[in-house]
Amino acid sequence: MAQKSWRSNQSNDEYFIKAKKLGLRSRSVFKLEEINKKYKVIKKESRILDLGSSPGGWSEYIANNHHVKSIIANDIQPMESIDNVKFIPGDFTKNDIQQGISALNDNHKFNLILSDISSNKTGNKITDQYQFYNIANEILEFSLNGLTSNGVLVIKVFIGHGFDDFKNDLDNCFEYVYVFKPKSSRPESKETYAIGKKIRYTQNL
Repeated sequence: MAQKSWRSNQSNDEYFIKAKKLGLRSRSVFKLEEINKKYKVIKKESRILDLGSSPGGWSEYIANNHHVKSIIANDIQPMESIDNVKFIPGDFTKNDIQQGISALNDNHKFNLILSDISSNKTGNKITDQYQFYNIANEILEFSLNGLTSNGVLVIKVFIGHGFDDFKNDLDNCFEYVYVFKPKSSRPESKETYAIGKKIRYTQNL
């Protein structure tokens, strides 16, 4: 019954309908549009890493609407190919995947790292938050080494257990930190996004 209700709500969602009409891969495109409009995170000639990329909405949006140097996408789930996007499958938290990402970027640093990753749900809210912020900390640690000094991290976060500690880590790592919930995020969801700009702390957490 809950599954049926979720599908019904999705089919009535204005952003889901709009994404369908425009032939977009996902409604999440509108979240990135809002973030970029407010914080100007996508710059010309940027090298961009898109984590949790499948089905490819963010990468496709950037490739089709912005003149960037390169886009590398990564997800555990498969993703249909996108022109001018290099996709590397696998679990980002594994060292070999992180090394593969760096190698695919010719060991250059990224100007922008995007993460729309969500961890698998167990049904236990505390466990789910703990697992999510383990991944979020991996992304943050990678970003400290993988971003240029003026680089930007945009990462999905969930308000709840672990959020305050992670926000404090972001404050220690970046000169400017913003927390922003796009209008296109579902109101009932605890999902929001943190934006960190300009690294000021480069040691491991």
